[in-house]
Amino acid sequence: MDILGVIPARGGSKGFLKKNVQMLLGKPLIAYTIMAAQKSSLITRLIVSTEDEEITEISRRYGVEVLERPMELAADDSPIDDALRFSVTYLRENEAYNPDIVVLMQANVPVRKEGMIDTVISKLIDSDADSSVSIYKVDQRPEWMKRLRSDRLFPLYKSPKGYRRQDLPELYLLDGAVGAIKTEVLFKTIGDRRAHAYLGDDVRGVVQEKFYAIEIDSPEDIILAEAILRTLSK
Repeated sequence: MDILGVIPARGGSKGFLKKNVQMLLGKPLIAYTIMAAQKSSLITRLIVSTEDEEITEISRRYGVEVLERPMELAADDSPIDDALRFSVTYLRENEAYNPDIVVLMQANVPVRKEGMIDTVISKLIDSDADSSVSIYKVDQRPEWMKRLRSDRLFPLYKSPKGYRRQDLPELYLLDGAVGAIKTEVLFKTIGDRRAHAYLGDDVRGVVQEKFYAIEIDSPEDIILAEAILRTLSK
């Protein structure tokens, strides 16, 4: 079984410029995802998909193959699943390489639980699912959230009763650490712009602690990630 690991990493970002090459404890942010992916015993080929020269140089320095991504797939509004499809299509057409599974690992997720990548891949292999992903349980509830109009707060959801935590169903979010997708499913969902539609209809979740679910989208996130990495290294 051919399993392609893809780390999409754009150079630009409106929210946090050059975030994927920001330094965390002496290493570029993307290096943490690369090193975690290199520990996988199931990924048979690993690439970084980028349009950025600095990310290319860093990735190659860490021993990873780089696939140049077209600029039209590297904009702020470019869907990540299109980058995955481009990678597979390029390798099919130029190298006759056709993976059975594509594994997405976001470059801005520096903290991954040991073995989580292979756990998620194995979940997919051992099931009839379309995909499997790492997830975490959320604490903040949409039932408690408000809309702000001028300076006045309004409930996001109208209800005659208050919501107690114990009365609410558990909710989970994808944490971006790892998602394993059958290649056929990835291509069946072309053009479907619903949230996470590229994962298919049957998506299995692997729950991990929120501790591992930090994504770097602001300078403040780096401070928190460094604290977590220091804690894990003790």
